[in-house]
Amino acid sequence: MPASEPVRTRIEPASTGRAKCRGCGRKIDKGELRFGEVLPNPFGEGDATYYFHLACAACMRPEGFLPALERAALPDGAMAAALRSLAELGIQHRRLTRLARAERAASGRARCRLCHDLIEKNTLRFALQLFEDGRMAPIGTIHVQCAEAYFGTAELLERLERLGAVLPEDRPELVTLLANQRPAPEGGSAPGLAKAGVEAEAESESLKRDAGGNTR
Repeated sequence: MPASEPVRTRIEPASTGRAKCRGCGRKIDKGELRFGEVLPNPFGEGDATYYFHLACAACMRPEGFLPALERAALPDGAMAAALRSLAELGIQHRRLTRLARAERAASGRARCRLCHDLIEKNTLRFALQLFEDGRMAPIGTIHVQCAEAYFGTAELLERLERLGAVLPEDRPELVTLLANQRPAPEGGSAPGLAKAGVEAEAESESLKRDAGGNTR
């Protein structure tokens, strides 16, 4: 990094207990280590700083988190290694940054973002989100059994547990569903994703803006 380029990501203790994590929406306790990321302010001039729990940052903002992790030299080596592994997996499988939580379908009306089949009421599903304009925006849900085809991997249990995004009583069923994945839709895309190219282009533009506002 050039000496003149400001550091835009950092890991530091939270100075107060007022800030909420931009990833999960839960409070970051005073004194707890947090990840801060400086990005262009989408609603005005200048920059804004967005804060995340370390696990949320590793899972949802891996590109900026890894350099900050290396600079921070956390005293807990085991925790640092686990966070690094989560972030590296998110860079390898780009859609993993969209994983928000495991939840029960409240109705039987929503369709899976991948296979486009209905998700039956009260069945486990994965909620998805995308970081846009400084906040996480919901972008739909998928069947748990469509995880590998959508994310590129079904090794999600540790990720969800680190995020506090799966209830203990749902864990046994989740393990079973993750072990029984559906094949990817024929042709690599689902009937309900005719605008996949548009979605990919929009996500690419979002990533470029996060990197500093350029659309190189």
